[in-house]
Amino acid sequence: MRIGSGGVMLTHYSPLKVAEQFRMLDVLTPGRIDLGLGRAPGTDQMTARALQAGPQPFPIDAFPSQAFLLRQFLDDAAGREPLPEDHPYRGIHAMPRAPTPGPELWMLGSGIHGAVYAAELGLPFSHAHFISSDGSEDAVKEYRDRFKPSPACPAPRVSLGVAALVAETAEEAERLSASRNLWVVRLLSGRPIPFPSPEEALSQPLSPQEEKLLASVVKRSIVGTKDQVRERLSALAEAHGADELVVVTITYDFASRLRSYELLAEAFGLSATGQ
Repeated sequence: MRIGSGGVMLTHYSPLKVAEQFRMLDVLTPGRIDLGLGRAPGTDQMTARALQAGPQPFPIDAFPSQAFLLRQFLDDAAGREPLPEDHPYRGIHAMPRAPTPGPELWMLGSGIHGAVYAAELGLPFSHAHFISSDGSEDAVKEYRDRFKPSPACPAPRVSLGVAALVAETAEEAERLSASRNLWVVRLLSGRPIPFPSPEEALSQPLSPQEEKLLASVVKRSIVGTKDQVRERLSALAEAHGADELVVVTITYDFASRLRSYELLAEAFGLSATGQ
């Protein structure tokens, strides 16, 4: 089993700090760590300002340089390639230093920018379909067209982050999905709320603007029975030429979330009884 980050929003952090945190994880569990890198704030604007706590140290257009520096620190710490002699940080090392594989870097993105950064840096690319489904196939194509091989990633690799929810019936799946739908709509509207129950979500009136947002949230979610979800996920992966799907399910209660993952596993023959 591999473990790691769904996304470190690098604009909030020092590349050396991130390198050291993930070096420690890799030394403790060699060859099992994934490090996904993101460029977006990853939250609402107020929370982003609180995370930075003062003048922003890295403007968003510095992200490619940050990502490259992070990889340099990781390669140096693993003994693969030291920082160049004329590098301003020559002699500074991400600790602990050990000949372990290092975390596997992934570039995250919801549009063309992330795809281009992944291609130029020779990294695997994970497209956040759950954030932006529009233009996702174009972003993946741009990544493949511009990809520059690297020692760690000699050929393009694509995954898709997908929001999916499975229930015994389509009606129950739709009911359960109302919680996340309203929560995302209110978050995007700048009016965040505690995660609502399905009953609370279905009883809330929506403004015309929120109705429009709701339609976009529903469009980029895959909801239904296990057969319906399997068919749509398989079609999505085929359309993008994706090597894997990263599925996230968010529901109001733990039991329905667990059941969704169980049904999804059954749909793809991955359950214990299906082995």
